Amino acid sequence: MQLPTKTAMIFAALTSVVGPALATPLAPGAVIFPTGVTFADPVHGGVQTVINDNLIGFSLDPTPITPLTTVGGNVQNRVTETAGGTLNFAPRIRDTFNIDGGTFAISAFRLTGFGMFDLDVDFRTDGLGDKGFSSVSRSLSGDIMTFRYDDPLFIDAIIPPGRQEESLFPSIVSDATDYNFDGTMKIFGYVLPLGATVPNPTADLISVTIDGVAVPTTLAPVPLPASSLFLAVGIAGLFVARRRKT
Repeated sequence: MQLPTKTAMIFAALTSVVGPALATPLAPGAVIFPTGVTFADPVHGGVQTVINDNLIGFSLDPTPITPLTTVGGNVQNRVTETAGGTLNFAPRIRDTFNIDGGTFAISAFRLTGFGMFDLDVDFRTDGLGDKGFSSVSRSLSGDIMTFRYDDPLFIDAIIPPGRQEESLFPSIVSDATDYNFDGTMKIFGYVLPLGATVPNPTADLISVTIDGVAVPTTLAPVPLPASSLFLAVGIAGLFVARRRKT
């Protein structure tokens, strides 16, 4: 199974002419190449309060014909609230393990449930984890985002101890003011051939879907311009005066 790449190919052709895209915002149908941000970033940083941070376990068996070959970990299902009341989402892959003697490579994950919300997407370099994603694409409907790792998250066998890499926190800045747990994360990966140490982009992908991922549900209210507020007050005043006259 291969991830859809048509949009990414078209975007790559365009950027070869006009230059690289900015990491924010991520509009429906777009592809971006984040470079990482910190607490000091004006969009992705600042004061944020963690309002959800549960763990969701996942596992898959990349070679089911062989016993004791389970790969897995947890998704840290983090939601934070900004000082302005809007919500940011940061589902992170962590606590990875691999019982088999080979190496499993996580090359992408896909999130669903973001609809037509305005989003800015990057990854935080000042938090826990080992690697940030290389690119993010968003479907035309806006509902699906696919995060790709050119340098995968490698998960070596527990014995002997090797790499059990985790993702850095994504930073999905939204204009939502509420959330639910109706979203999904689909993790894609593949088994490296014995002795291989580099990514294999032509490998057959194996996937696992995690339910219960936090996603936005309500847009932030749009304040009325001052002129509109005065107009509303004027109309209300005329209505009251008319009632008194009659």
